[in-house]
Amino acid sequence: MNPFPTAEALEHTLGDPHLPNGPLTYAAAMAGDRTERWPHASLDRLRGWGYPAFLVPAARGGRLTALEELLALARVVARRDPTAALIATSPWLAGVPVWLAGTPAQQRAYAEATLRGQWSALALHEPLTTGVADGGYRLDGDVTLVSNVRLARFAVLTGRDPASGGSTLLLADLDRLPSAGYELLPRVPTHGVRGADVAGIRFHGAFVPASAVLGRPGGAGALISRSLTTIRTVLPAFSLGALDTGLRCALDFLRHQHVRHGRAADLPSVRAELAAAHLDLRLAEAVAHSCARLLQQLPALAPISSAVAKYLIPHLAEQRLRRLAGVLGARYLLRQDHWSGIFDKMLRDARLFVLLHGAAHDMLGALAAQLPCLAGPAADPRRADPAFLPVSAAPPYPLGLRALAVAGAADPVTAGLDEVCAALRSRAPEAAALLHAEGVRLRADAHEAPGPRTERGQRAGERYARVFAALCLARRHLAGERRHWLTPALVTLLRPDLPLPGDTAESLYLELATECSGRRALSLSRPA
Repeated sequence: MNPFPTAEALEHTLGDPHLPNGPLTYAAAMAGDRTERWPHASLDRLRGWGYPAFLVPAARGGRLTALEELLALARVVARRDPTAALIATSPWLAGVPVWLAGTPAQQRAYAEATLRGQWSALALHEPLTTGVADGGYRLDGDVTLVSNVRLARFAVLTGRDPASGGSTLLLADLDRLPSAGYELLPRVPTHGVRGADVAGIRFHGAFVPASAVLGRPGGAGALISRSLTTIRTVLPAFSLGALDTGLRCALDFLRHQHVRHGRAADLPSVRAELAAAHLDLRLAEAVAHSCARLLQQLPALAPISSAVAKYLIPHLAEQRLRRLAGVLGARYLLRQDHWSGIFDKMLRDARLFVLLHGAAHDMLGALAAQLPCLAGPAADPRRADPAFLPVSAAPPYPLGLRALAVAGAADPVTAGLDEVCAALRSRAPEAAALLHAEGVRLRADAHEAPGPRTERGQRAGERYARVFAALCLARRHLAGERRHWLTPALVTLLRPDLPLPGDTAESLYLELATECSGRRALSLSRPA
């Protein structure tokens, strides 16, 4: 049974991205990329299909109940055009603080705007100066590098009170602000997702009523932290889509490129690179969906699971696309050649997703900061079991603000390490031994508690991410979601410097070639 029938329906509706005309094709994505044009036709197509409904929780009139489904939908769009995917999903990204802490009136207004296809902007990184006025606040200052702000109906802003030093999150209705109170700054060109409208906004004493406050006055810090935790859990969808298409594009090119002794794809070194990319995509997909489930099943663990998802998956995708670019050589830079030149765009866009809402060193530092939770009393590993079942029934999204922790609690995923290793020992002894050894090192890291910004802390944070991801894969497998590539995936996660054994690489390459004989996504979390 396909766990994501809605994503499959969207895949079918959007059709073949190789077609020369129409929205959401590779040709259209590259045309928009060259001209840095907002993808109007693609966004209209998605709106006509009903995509905005999946950005609004069902409790507010939309169709969104599970972040895992949103992850799958965004990936379907991203494998055609990451720019269109990011823009189309942006009302949900900007709306996360509204769903977490908004009043019923704020949520209704935001939901109605989103369902009508209106845009919103999320501006958390540059606090504005906030002056208390009669019945509200006056805003002064600039916010730069904000997506959609020139088109937005709503903007989520951070206001800093100079008197108290505290910060407040505000939902500003730009349609109701007097035009004299603010001005929109010019668009800023970007290297990746070139069609996005990234600009700034400058406020000149603009009045915002007190009813615009999200959560409580002065409570921006915790709300921003919880919002980013949720956002980072879904962002890997864009990296998965980019790697999916980049891999299939590279395979198709190399199967038709002739070298001295035959086709490029017949060279063992080339097949090994393609096989390794296929394995990375498979394991990244499984980890992404595990972390999305964990956020809804165990929201107290979200600071850990979201950091794992945001660090590991964009990092794997970008690294793998760079390696594939090396295999393709200079031809991947040609704009109008193979698949309309889409590979170069996927690589550029994937680099942006590594940085978006949390760079790698920030995520590794966050994980290092959570290590002490492993040194205390162990959590009950059974608490995490529902997230790894083949079919998971999660509590409906959104979760209440208090359910999402700011700091990680005891970790029931890693608490099950010894039990998982024992269960794997007879089926995958090499992987079990490696996982056990990395677990011992991780526990040593937890007792040492290195500084998150130190080199030692960054290495410990990466070990935590890889052990956590490996346990997600293993626990899904042991719960019944059988993956024949489990052992090489665990070894790849825990020892990324080791090449795949020759027979494993050949088997994975043949599987990839078979899947790519049709023009569809390589997988949508289908058990294999």
